[in-house]
Amino acid sequence: MVLNGNIDSENREVDIGWPGMMSIRVHELDGMYDHPILPMAGETWQLLEIQCHSKLAARRFQKPKKGSKPDGSDDNGDVPAVDMRSNTESPLLWLRVDPELEYLAEIHFNQPAQMWINQLERDKDVVAQAQAIATLEALPQLSFSVVNALNNFLSDSKAFWRVRIEAAFALANTASEETDWAGLLHLVKFYKSRRFDANIGLPKPNDFHDFPEYFVLEVMQ
Repeated sequence: MVLNGNIDSENREVDIGWPGMMSIRVHELDGMYDHPILPMAGETWQLLEIQCHSKLAARRFQKPKKGSKPDGSDDNGDVPAVDMRSNTESPLLWLRVDPELEYLAEIHFNQPAQMWINQLERDKDVVAQAQAIATLEALPQLSFSVVNALNNFLSDSKAFWRVRIEAAFALANTASEETDWAGLLHLVKFYKSRRFDANIGLPKPNDFHDFPEYFVLEVMQ
């Protein structure tokens, strides 16, 4: 806001960076690596170099067909081997910023959707799982891989029940024509497989022998 040619710095909203240290945890193909003391200059944008310990797998080629010549050719002419490596193949599985929640800061972190899926499926930290679910749910463009990842996490009885409930809500919120209502169909199938009695056509009585499973099913009623 400008008054009489002077900038009111107290009322002006500006984006500022983090002037201090920040910790980054990198999950690679070869393992997990912590970078606990990355210096931050306090600028809005800052480029940092982080060492990558893993290496990409060797290029994979299609095996020659049976009956082909030793040089890889056949009677139809020379056919070069096709590189089957995906363009998106990377030694990085997913990253986490401030994984131990050491800083009183609101952190906005972006990474590809597949890396969020990797974080949801492989990270055992419930905070990391909840962050992945919240981010996948808020993606502007949903895919079946995202819906399937949420459904697989919901069906995992070893996962923490509170986070499984978040996955259930995410499936409900992501159900749309864009995904053929796949999230809703997964929820109905999950509920019927555990609570529905096909003989009488009604839900089964509550089973309190497994409280985590009971709490997950309770939110669907």
